[in-house]
Amino acid sequence: MLRQHQPVVVVDDLSVGRPMPAQTDGLICYQADIRDRQAMIAIMECHRPASLVHLAAIHHIPTCERDPFHATDVNVMGFQSVLDACAKTGCRHVVLASSGAVYDWHDGPLAENAALAPQDVYAASKAANEHQLAAWAKAGRGAGIIARMFNVIGPNDPNGHLIPDLLRRMDAAPGGPLTLRMGNLDRRRDFVDVNDMAAGLACLVGRHSTDIDVYNLCSGREYSASDIALRLAAHRGAQVELFSDPALCRVMDRTSQLGDPGKSFRDFGWRADRDLDDSIAAIVRTWTAN
Repeated sequence: MLRQHQPVVVVDDLSVGRPMPAQTDGLICYQADIRDRQAMIAIMECHRPASLVHLAAIHHIPTCERDPFHATDVNVMGFQSVLDACAKTGCRHVVLASSGAVYDWHDGPLAENAALAPQDVYAASKAANEHQLAAWAKAGRGAGIIARMFNVIGPNDPNGHLIPDLLRRMDAAPGGPLTLRMGNLDRRRDFVDVNDMAAGLACLVGRHSTDIDVYNLCSGREYSASDIALRLAAHRGAQVELFSDPALCRVMDRTSQLGDPGKSFRDFGWRADRDLDDSIAAIVRTWTAN
């Protein structure tokens, strides 16, 4: 969807194992590490983009917790490298992919003016990114939009998130009864289909501000981990029994993370329209085909 603003230049270090998209008219791809300041400047100087969407990060929370130095190096110093390249090459519009995880723990919808209190490495790095972008803008280098993205789901997720992890484990007992040992079954999250998220980011690329603005990209609906597991099992035709194993519970795991999408709808008409079961059906179809 971002290709409506073509040409689009993609920079990826391919560290999660996904291949680079095929280069076509209007799509140019580079393999590079965002921490490589000279590489980022060279790419930006070559193309002189009007807008930049920053999605590069280590965002799998257990991975961040296992190696906080590396996660912070990539997420914080990598973003500073990108901002410095923008300043040097005249790109004055940055859309930052932040996270609903930056909000303080709270039951009920989280609006953009809710208190922030990141409580894990990933959330802390995203909160730092928001401050970095604000400082960049206040220094007169441009304007930015912060997209606080909630849990994105879609086919071919290469990270060890809830849905691909459950699908891998369901493969272990195809067609037969399976006991799924999970962490906290009652934790609730706001899930957004990747196509809806892409549409929201595309809207933000076309929306310019004079300083910093913040938008939630969320559905305004939340589902428990047990609900997701049972829906996946139904689409797979699997028989499952769920069991909460204390050994699998995260040390820091908020009960609820529900976003309020009202501002995004009021300001530019975006909403996450895709039904959760439609999203899960697409994920399962792709998983089965592959």
